[in-house]
Amino acid sequence: MNKISVIIPSFNGEAFIEDAIQSINKQTLAAHEIIVVDDGSTDGTEEIVRQQPGNIRFFKQANTGKPAAGRNRGIKEATGEYIALLDQDDTWPANKLEIQLSNFRKIPCLHIDVGFSKIINSDVRANNSNQQPDDELIRQFLLSAMLIRKSAFDLTGLFDETMQYYGSDLDWIFRARETGLLFNIHDELTLYYHLHTDNHSKNIELFRMARIEVIKKSLLRRKLANAKAFKATPGFNTLTEK
Repeated sequence: MNKISVIIPSFNGEAFIEDAIQSINKQTLAAHEIIVVDDGSTDGTEEIVRQQPGNIRFFKQANTGKPAAGRNRGIKEATGEYIALLDQDDTWPANKLEIQLSNFRKIPCLHIDVGFSKIINSDVRANNSNQQPDDELIRQFLLSAMLIRKSAFDLTGLFDETMQYYGSDLDWIFRARETGLLFNIHDELTLYYHLHTDNHSKNIELFRMARIEVIKKSLLRRKLANAKAFKATPGFNTLTEK
């Protein structure tokens, strides 16, 4: 067993997605499958994906504008025991999957393994594979820096497709924490996070509103479920608590 399903939600990703897939195919521990869920792209994303080697399953759906929809479809289609999510414009160090699966073997009750990310300053017009990593390491609990046991989604639920672009990933992390899933947080590098002109993260106002929505939803869940059953509102600095 120990099969890993890699899921890439995509939309008009022709400038990036080949590099993302290549970083999966170069892993020292091979993925069981790569699932690309295309959210109604109008560029050459599908053609590029279908030209890549490896066990790639491609699904195309009507445009939703929600990465959560692509992630959820991929999780439903996945046949592996573990889920690794990768954004179309990011890449992995070659030992990412090997490091994280090793941690699951060391900690049998583990649900989510989280490593560091390294920022790469890129541009949508540049060849990302030629970009050199910066020195800045970040820990923002990005989905692409995680390896998740698939059964964690049975306990926490899938991503909320009603939320804004940023909210669904952070909301899921909050729900995982509230549910009591075990996180392993370590200092190994597990993601190259690419910054470029098309990053949604550059929309500071959207990012701020999404965080507010996530916190409100978390507070409401606690109120409805009896706050005594939960710890304080989970933050990035408390995820290491067991």
